[in-house]
Amino acid sequence: MSFRPVVLGSLALVVVFSPPSRRASVTTKYKIETKNETSVDLSAFGQPNQEATIRISAWVAVTVGDTVGGRTAHVVVDSIKLESTTPQLTQASADSAKGGTIHGFVDAAGKVNNLTPTPADNAVMLEVQGVIHTFFPKLKNGARTGDHWIDTVDVNTTSAMANTKSKFVVTYTSAGQETVGGVSAIKLTTSSTSTTTGTVESPMAGTMQVEASSTGTGVYFVAPDGRYLGGNAVANSDQKLTMAMAPAPIPVKSIRTVTVTLVP
Repeated sequence: MSFRPVVLGSLALVVVFSPPSRRASVTTKYKIETKNETSVDLSAFGQPNQEATIRISAWVAVTVGDTVGGRTAHVVVDSIKLESTTPQLTQASADSAKGGTIHGFVDAAGKVNNLTPTPADNAVMLEVQGVIHTFFPKLKNGARTGDHWIDTVDVNTTSAMANTKSKFVVTYTSAGQETVGGVSAIKLTTSSTSTTTGTVESPMAGTMQVEASSTGTGVYFVAPDGRYLGGNAVANSDQKLTMAMAPAPIPVKSIRTVTVTLVP
């Protein structure tokens, strides 16, 4: 029996912020690198653990502009490179995401809404969408170096491949400033926990119920105007998958790392 890593996850890090001042549309290019290492416990079937690793590198352009009630965000995927030990994900599936788009809205409170990928049911596009959720960070007003604050974030994913609800609780620390891309950036460090419930679809096993929890840490950089300048994060998750054909829930452990850098 073969399982694709089921929940690639999303970064536990959307920052609480106040709306930036009105400005013209700005396009910024990034390189997104994700690595998902997954171990599926198949002892319920009398089989050894199944190990899988998926690495994705995506080059994207993100355009943010003001609109009534907030800001629009439009993402164009320039190219994608995939390395995968699972037969279900191939470079051909990554190539089909080239030229894909993600469109969404950031409301006046700084929350990301209605991120919609096209093509909608491409696994690589959904992975990129999960990272884009973190591209709109915002500092706590008046925060000084060493200050902490907490935010909760709800992320709902609905597609032909997954229907899940996730809740993140994130503790932020203002950690001074560093220069990124020639800009004096505000540095944030984070620690987080998350829970996920819902259903996912597997080509081999059909519909599966998923329950998951994770812990994570991150470092992120924000320009004075609120523009995201990149960062990195790591999360460890434990999942339980329940399906009709399995005699017991299947444990899955995952380690996910994400690095985002500016592209000149």
